[in-house]
Amino acid sequence: MSESFAPSAFIFDMDGVLIDSERPTLGLLQRLLSEAGVERDRASLRVVCGRPAGFLAGYLAPIFDHDARALEAFLERYAQGKLEHLASGAIHVFPHTHDVLTVLHERGFGIALATSTARELALRRLGQHDLERHFDRIVTGDEVVEGKPAPDIFLRAAEALGVEPSACVVVEDSVVGVEAGRSAGMTVFAIAKTYPAEELAGAHRVFESMSALHACIEGELTLVRSP
Repeated sequence: MSESFAPSAFIFDMDGVLIDSERPTLGLLQRLLSEAGVERDRASLRVVCGRPAGFLAGYLAPIFDHDARALEAFLERYAQGKLEHLASGAIHVFPHTHDVLTVLHERGFGIALATSTARELALRRLGQHDLERHFDRIVTGDEVVEGKPAPDIFLRAAEALGVEPSACVVVEDSVVGVEAGRSAGMTVFAIAKTYPAEELAGAHRVFESMSALHACIEGELTLVRSP
């Protein structure tokens, strides 16, 4: 049975939700691993999406036989590659992202960003697409102890907005992000870009794109949350 739900705030993930960064970043990771003699398909690498930076090191450690020096060198190449992607303009904002954020602002919702990406890189990505101006608060992965799927980053964003978690909608693209939002006691909308819709079934609602979310927000004054 559904209940009428009028949220006070929206909390957005960044990568894979606002900007098309997960796809090129996974491609970069796949290529660097291949160059190191390790073959992984992109579907298996999606496990790192939405996770804090430390998760990737732990994921890669056994691949590199726990060779700290080799792992550190790989992570440095990976970090440099992400900066090169940013500089080359390879990362694009998803269609209707600005429209969604503008409509929510005009309707008086609090808007926060909660991304596992570290603040310096997050601000550079936001700045490249003129997105930072839309957010009342920005919380990044280096500001919380426990990353997703723990709810910490979303709870911190709600606190920064001065809104109860139960009055927040989280917009996510990853399985761990959906889990984190639900653990925070928030309503979760998922964008099926990084993961297929069937793997995001833990969300209250799943949209095929940011454009579909925009159409929903424009067309519905009352949002509905499933139990």
